[in-house]
Amino acid sequence: MLRREDDRLLTGHGLYVDDLQPENVAHAVVVRSAYAHARLVSVAVEDARAAPGVLAIVTGEDLLREGVGMMRSRMPMIGHDGAPMIEPDRPALAQGAAKYAGQPVALVVAETKAAALEAAELVNIEYDDLEPVTELERAVSPDAPQLWPEAPGNVSLDWRIGNGGEVDAAIAAADHVVELTVQHPRAVIAPVEPRGCVGEYDAVTGKYVLHTPSQGVVMLRAAMAEALGVDETRMRVITNDVGGSFAAKIWPYPEQILCLLAARLTGRPVKWIAERTESFVADAPGRGRLDRATLALTRDGKITAFRIDALADMGAFLNAVNPSIVTKGAVRVFTSCYKIEAAEYRVKAVFTNATPTDAYRGAGKPESAGTLERIIDYACDKLGFDRAEIRAKNLMQPADLPFHTPMGEDYDGGDYPEIFRKALAKAEIDAFPERRAETESKGKCRGVGFGIHVHATGGSTAERSKVELTGDGRVRVRTGTQDSGQGHQTTLAQVAAETLGIDPGQVIVEQGDSANLAVGGGTGGSCLMPIAANTVHRAAVEMVENGKKLASHIMEAAVQDIEYEAGSFKVAGTDKAISFPELMARMGDIPPDTLEPGLRGGCVGEMDFEGKHTTFPNGAYVVEVEVDPETGKVAVDRFVGLDDLGRIVNEPLAFGQVTGGIAQAIGEVLMEGSVYDPDSGQLLTGSLMDYAFPRADDVPFIDHGWAATPSPNSLLGVKGVGEVPSIGSPGPIMNAVIDALSPYGVKHIDIPMTPEKIWSAIHAND
Repeated sequence: MLRREDDRLLTGHGLYVDDLQPENVAHAVVVRSAYAHARLVSVAVEDARAAPGVLAIVTGEDLLREGVGMMRSRMPMIGHDGAPMIEPDRPALAQGAAKYAGQPVALVVAETKAAALEAAELVNIEYDDLEPVTELERAVSPDAPQLWPEAPGNVSLDWRIGNGGEVDAAIAAADHVVELTVQHPRAVIAPVEPRGCVGEYDAVTGKYVLHTPSQGVVMLRAAMAEALGVDETRMRVITNDVGGSFAAKIWPYPEQILCLLAARLTGRPVKWIAERTESFVADAPGRGRLDRATLALTRDGKITAFRIDALADMGAFLNAVNPSIVTKGAVRVFTSCYKIEAAEYRVKAVFTNATPTDAYRGAGKPESAGTLERIIDYACDKLGFDRAEIRAKNLMQPADLPFHTPMGEDYDGGDYPEIFRKALAKAEIDAFPERRAETESKGKCRGVGFGIHVHATGGSTAERSKVELTGDGRVRVRTGTQDSGQGHQTTLAQVAAETLGIDPGQVIVEQGDSANLAVGGGTGGSCLMPIAANTVHRAAVEMVENGKKLASHIMEAAVQDIEYEAGSFKVAGTDKAISFPELMARMGDIPPDTLEPGLRGGCVGEMDFEGKHTTFPNGAYVVEVEVDPETGKVAVDRFVGLDDLGRIVNEPLAFGQVTGGIAQAIGEVLMEGSVYDPDSGQLLTGSLMDYAFPRADDVPFIDHGWAATPSPNSLLGVKGVGEVPSIGSPGPIMNAVIDALSPYGVKHIDIPMTPEKIWSAIHAND
């Protein structure tokens, strides 16, 4: 089945936030700090306020006067010593000091965006420049500038998990101990549609409406109501079409709070749309971790322990859920598919003078998986082990599953050795020497990298799905998840239609309006299939059961005699039947007082999620790259993969997710990475002129297949997909590049593996 959304979107009938043009709408522009670390001596707005077309100017002092609360993390964490994380106050507009370049300092609202931009130039901010720190190791050094007096050493949280004592013992007893530091720089997310919002306020009812792209409106409703100091019943959040997110649009942002406040102050709808370059400093980036990894092995290559000591870049403030991403999120599949029974992860969450970070596709797992795959290859190179053999030797066997990891996860099933064997065969690994020789004959280098991966799906279990008949007899599905381009409307329609035995075209899927959602955890953690699809299925079953009760009244038969099939209820053993449309048309024939209360609202099934929300999709990838030693340029030449996603409901959509994740990983490994000036704290990669994203010709043909095993944790046997390729791809790409450079004695290069870095590594000993 093709995506049902495509006809509308490809013919220009989508509805994105910038398409909204409410009557009498005003336009907002954010004035941002020019300094990464500075005391705000004064913020003078008189000249700007007098500019033509200006309706309002809001500063940090105004927020205090209006009683606007602080933004806060939604996921508080406790350190290994029992100390809670340190969370400095985060106002929507800077108050007293600026902590990163790009932090909002004032909001200008005017009749037009052009007028707001001109007035913004007239806001005069006097700064007292302070020394910034943007590098992780520098931030935790004894002489580093301190961002917050309440956070000594710039550390918000010191957290650890695993069986550290067993790791210590295994390292002490190991025949081989290998150490490697692996950098995972900040990654700009940059979805095609920039962030934006329209805030509205009704002075009569005292209610707010926020239109904004998101990955779920319920959490935003709570965050906006909290910041503005109102009950959630006075806050409505609406998300229409979303042009990509990858986590960037999940979070509450200052601009959303400010536009709602400005709407109340001006009595008009207020619209803000980010400029592309503005997004580089305004959107929460992903990654930002430094891993000091240790691997212990026996003489014959059995891995006995794995440890990471990490520094995680939180930026200047704690964003919505990043405290949990750099801790719990990073370790859910810490040992990947390998049977490593001694493992420990230690992390310090560190403040820097940079944009606050948060989750990005994979949410902490790509870093851990990439570091593990990288140090395995590094150990093989150092100790002389075969890279494929050592992986096969250490993989969990089917008999080991379910397996309780040192991080507390229970892997549910799969056949990791078989999927690795099949991937190697599919990649024709035996013929690699011939391909390498052919590449070398052209003056280039060829390398191959392997990786086996697993993902622990999840996200929020706060999902309530509703399946109901509409007045015309179609089926409406309401879900708290939110589509940002993945094809939710298509997939959930298929799930409901399959359960009901009807055509998917009869199913309407609705998301993105908090007025219809009391509960909803949104989309994240590859949760659509493990959580939402299963809950929609259960709600559809419940709708059928309630439909039987209604049909029994209409057809004057006992409920136990009512059968259901393909959109029709019938009395068993007779030709008496009633279709969905007929049932709804005759609802008025049933005296309401004869119905139990749950049936008076129509033919509805509504369910909260129940059961285990975690599934473990897994796979294996084999990557070959060509490197031009004259320029250092890398081309990913072959990408072969197998993934076990359990039962696949829509194969084209699943493959689309795999393709997109692989493309993002190619960018992350070979070209992406934020760079800050260490002296000024300014972002040097602050535009598309300075920050490279992968293009179509950077992504090869992806020779991909499925090796499905159903998840025992899912009613439908499904597993998630969205983050799987982002977790599994970076390691083998990194390893393929280093393998290609082996003739030059190159042992490791930090990502992004840019042509300049590679060329320099090749010529390091010239």
